[in-house]
Amino acid sequence: MTLSAPADRHLGEGHLAAGGTTARDQDAWICFADEAGQSLRPPKARTWSRRGHTPAVTVSGKGSGRVNLAGLICLKPGQRTRLIYRMRIYRRRKNERKGFSETDYARLLDPLISSSAGRSC
Repeated sequence: MTLSAPADRHLGEGHLAAGGTTARDQDAWICFADEAGQSLRPPKARTWSRRGHTPAVTVSGKGSGRVNLAGLICLKPGQRTRLIYRMRIYRRRKNERKGFSETDYARLLDPLISSSAGRSC
């Protein structure tokens, strides 16, 4: 099976972008982002007993909230790789935000922007 590039995409030598549009040519960062969340509710309680003797296991049904994590791994030729992450804990309080907002995501990029301006991360 032979793979070919789409007709609307122009490739240079070695299947690289033509016209100097690589991240190295543009002195750009390559960033990969991901987000994950985990409930802090306890797992379902299980146990065993002899047949005919139903076990009694108590578990609090109320969880203590939720943890959300957003992270970036950023690469740039000639620079050290950076891992940037933020955590948000949701405790089900009144007027508390459950997930990340747009400004939270913008703040996630602040260390990268400040390091590219000459300051260290």
